Amino acid sequence: MDQSSDRQTKDSFREQMRRDRTKVRQRMRELRKQLEEMELSRQAGQENGADIEACMGEIQVLKKEMQSIEEGGHTTFVAAKEMLEPKKDVGAKNRNIQFRRVELNRSIAKLEGDLTKSDLSPEGRQEILAELAKLKEDRIALKQENQALKEYNHTRFMEFAKEKVDADKQEQELAEVNQKITAAEDALAKVTESDDSALLQEAKEHLHLLLMERESIENFAHDLFLKNLEQLKAKRKSDLA
Repeated sequence: MDQSSDRQTKDSFREQMRRDRTKVRQRMRELRKQLEEMELSRQAGQENGADIEACMGEIQVLKKEMQSIEEGGHTTFVAAKEMLEPKKDVGAKNRNIQFRRVELNRSIAKLEGDLTKSDLSPEGRQEILAELAKLKEDRIALKQENQALKEYNHTRFMEFAKEKVDADKQEQELAEVNQKITAAEDALAKVTESDDSALLQEAKEHLHLLLMERESIENFAHDLFLKNLEQLKAKRKSDLA
């Protein structure tokens, strides 16, 4: 009865993982399609570089979410996801800043023109000077906001410029190795019930190598892992001896 309950729990957990993975992959496909459309718009002359970088940032967050699902920490990740997500609509924010800057400059220029009027009273002059001081403070704050967005965008650009990876290939490799890991875990559970120490060691070694392979995929080093697979197997046998 306990074994049956344990099996049901495992099946339920795996089904939840499958649903979570499906949801994340669907969102990644949607974002990649949006990214392609934005790239075409940029080629047509639209200034949307910041939006493209923000979209790439969200894709990166989803990659981390997929990793958290595989590692069993998805609940914790979702709770912190709001802090991990990159800024969105950066392009729209830049355009808004530009519009506000134009309006501020226009208002400042008008008030400075009013100061030159010959019939301006002392009280009126003080009111204009006070309003000018406030508008100039707003303009300084706007420059700081604009600089913050530029620094954010530059950081995102530098991060993604270093990472040229075929995301679809990585996703497929992760799916394949996770299937192998699930099968290896089931096989290990069966072998554990037997008294065959040789088979048990072989099952442990096989699972260990699959976990290492998954880690290499997540770290974008899968090709190197495959090249050194025989050496890794030999090293693992030596460690278990």
